[in-house]
Amino acid sequence: MVLGFRKQELEDLAISFIVLTLVFSRFELRLIPYVALGIFTAFVFHELAHRQVARKYGYYAVYRRWDTGIMLALLLGILNKLLGLRFIFAAVGAVQVYSLYAGWEDREIYGKISLAGPVTNILVGVFALVLLLFGKFSGILWASLYYTAFINLWLAFFNLLPIPPLDGYKVLRWNPGYWGVAIGIAFLLQSLL
Repeated sequence: MVLGFRKQELEDLAISFIVLTLVFSRFELRLIPYVALGIFTAFVFHELAHRQVARKYGYYAVYRRWDTGIMLALLLGILNKLLGLRFIFAAVGAVQVYSLYAGWEDREIYGKISLAGPVTNILVGVFALVLLLFGKFSGILWASLYYTAFINLWLAFFNLLPIPPLDGYKVLRWNPGYWGVAIGIAFLLQSLL
């Protein structure tokens, strides 16, 4: 075990990270370094936020890749490249939360666990966006900040859609007000890019 991660969890995170990096970069080698930073701060931080909040509440939580989602992401990514489309499928896995009591779920705690990922994306996205808008960056640094802001804010909005099993569905079930504010902020910030 490395820093609280089991080998399988690290492997699942790495495979998901690589697939998302390829899909978001549209398989263009020149974009991979910038997109990789965006995916790392968006996807990995998002999943770790879920995991840490779940563990804070005493749940066992571990990231698991979803092979069907990975195949869909790659297939759509290839179709996007070939046909010039812009549809990204990013549901390649999730943090699975386990309780000692099977079938028991506390809506508030699950809502907070679900909200942790998108809030992390919004915070990272805002940080990168502020630097992008008010800094005098160009070249590599500008591209890195742009993709970090874009991917984080896109992932926050996508995950807040109120569709099961996405985070937005669980947050909406727990607290419609928090859900509305979070998705509104993600939508507005994403539209700035």
